[in-house]
Amino acid sequence: MNGFAESGESVDLCFVHAADIHLDSPFASIKLDSPEAAEAFASAARASLQAIGQVCIDQGARFLVLSGDVFDAEQRSLRAQHELWTVLGGLAEHNVHTYIAWGNHDSLSGWRSAFSWPDEVHFFGPEVSTYPVIARGREVARVSGISYPQPAVGENLALMFSKQPGDPFTIGVLHCNVGGDPAHANYAPCSLADLAASGIDYWALGHVHQRSIISEEGPAVVYPGCAQGRNPRETGPHGCFVVRVRVSAGGVGGAGGVGGAGGVGGSCDCGRLSVEFVPTDVIRWHVLDISIDGMFTVDQLIEEVRGGMARLAASSNGRSCAFRVRLFGRGPVHRELALDGQDALLSAARESVSYGERSDWVECVQDFTGPDVDRDALRAGGSLISDFLCLVDEARSDPALLAQIRNALQTKLARPRLARMARGLSDGELLQIISRAESLALDLLLEEADS
Repeated sequence: MNGFAESGESVDLCFVHAADIHLDSPFASIKLDSPEAAEAFASAARASLQAIGQVCIDQGARFLVLSGDVFDAEQRSLRAQHELWTVLGGLAEHNVHTYIAWGNHDSLSGWRSAFSWPDEVHFFGPEVSTYPVIARGREVARVSGISYPQPAVGENLALMFSKQPGDPFTIGVLHCNVGGDPAHANYAPCSLADLAASGIDYWALGHVHQRSIISEEGPAVVYPGCAQGRNPRETGPHGCFVVRVRVSAGGVGGAGGVGGAGGVGGSCDCGRLSVEFVPTDVIRWHVLDISIDGMFTVDQLIEEVRGGMARLAASSNGRSCAFRVRLFGRGPVHRELALDGQDALLSAARESVSYGERSDWVECVQDFTGPDVDRDALRAGGSLISDFLCLVDEARSDPALLAQIRNALQTKLARPRLARMARGLSDGELLQIISRAESLALDLLLEEADS
């Protein structure tokens, strides 16, 4: 039977765990340079879903678990719904079941068309429901899950799950934020202790876009991350997990633990349960950091950028790549960039990423370089520039002042979208903005001092 390998009184069960596919994602925040690039990004989520389906077939999975945010928006398009119906219908023809929980992006309150879904496709509702997994005519495992009734869920949904003594191996499907990850909205917040208290053996989670195994045993708690990186913050490989577990054919379960990865997403195999990461992304994001220290001409910088992109592309196993280039350091090249070199560098970088059948893109070039000056000497000089640099250093070192700057950005920015972006800035991103502001101000102050 598909998804099972039987041995004595035990059954080796295989399933695939994926989340955060975000069909219909508009990629609105990405600076794209061509209609071809826009179309490639628009179709990337669909291609990653198709790749997940192929993983299920290739690995002989019994079922697929999708842990929320399958769609990017509640008002999901007919095209995106048809894409899901097509892939899951194809899996059903191979006797592969699918269990779907809806998350904050695609909650039950959203619009959906009427499709005739195969019997092998199961949707979780606003209360925890459970489906049996049958082998040899007996229940060998269970899949329990819950969907968001509306986009913003502040309730701890993990407390609604429970496994009783004698129950078979149980998978819990939940879209949530474990431990209050600040990089994601705190929907369905819960703790690792809450998940462990339920008795669930394997928590198939969604919502956090970086893959991780946050608990290896008692229970296994796993985020597969998003199936396709959606922006420059989501660099590196993205995909799904193939999970294999030995369960009793008599219906007695227990996780046994996940080993090897030390809490970091990757392949791990120990005891009765193993988890293997399989990439499904079709476009891979890279951030390329370049220092201009020691560079005297723009052509040196262009060659460094081209070489860096080539190295990163070579590590992407033939996938298309999207690059964000960030420039740091101090030197003579800074003034060239401050004039019109940044646009020229972007054009040159985009001209260098044609690799035959594979298409690559440079999303943008960010300039965080500084003028070729002795900053320490300027800071100690007892001038207006000195006072300015002292204030900048104070902002960098004082968390309270950094918070004040973030709050000021939120209140001063007139456009609501920009204010929301300011609110979501990490400390590292805010420090980069401060560095850029320092560089621009120094250029102006030094120019004034020389005139």
